[in-house]
Amino acid sequence: MKIMRLTFILNVLSVMLLLSSCSRPGDQVWDDTKSCGRHVKRGLCSLGGKQGESRQVRCREEFMPANDACRYGDDFIPLIDNEHPADHANFSYRQPKDAPGDPGSVIPGIEAFRDPSSMPKTAGIFKNIRFPHDSNLIKGTDNITTLNSIAAYMKKNPNTYIFIEGHCDERGAEAYNLPLGARRANAVRTSLIKEGVNPDNIFTISYGKERILVAGHNEDAWAQNRRAEFKIFESR
Repeated sequence: MKIMRLTFILNVLSVMLLLSSCSRPGDQVWDDTKSCGRHVKRGLCSLGGKQGESRQVRCREEFMPANDACRYGDDFIPLIDNEHPADHANFSYRQPKDAPGDPGSVIPGIEAFRDPSSMPKTAGIFKNIRFPHDSNLIKGTDNITTLNSIAAYMKKNPNTYIFIEGHCDERGAEAYNLPLGARRANAVRTSLIKEGVNPDNIFTISYGKERILVAGHNEDAWAQNRRAEFKIFESR
């Protein structure tokens, strides 16, 4: 008796499903059928102990394969720069012909480059370039004025070579901050080349968050540590 009642209920449900399907487009019905088949297959596999490619999801960002938040841990800070998305790839200027310290090069290694603040004639010119949080964009009249002054000095003194150091604040993983520091240094290099400075006289290096300028765990300290610094060498 129970079997007959169950059979009757299943027949009624089948008729209702058929009638509702007739009112929907054929493509949608086919897609639903395929989806149902996939879920049934997964259920059967699970009953048989096969879990496929299942993996533990540790954070929301793992649902987005392009995001590296989980790869670098909880202190990962994603780069958000929708205002100038092309700026990240705007480093197409050629690299210098000679590498500092190479045999036969007139340019010594980075250890011979000096802090411009220790030299009276350059102390007021080679000021630090500061960056917004999590960005390599150069903004602000102070930064632009500094870059114009540096470009003018280097064009007037063609035997001046500089290292541009990219720095970050203490937040974020080192694996993320090193590339960010490189982008900041390259952004400054690109700006100077646009102003007419010889590309062969400009080198870049990134220190990430290794060399903090101001100790502190607040926005004022972080703002000063997000910077590009300069080291210079003047050949005779």
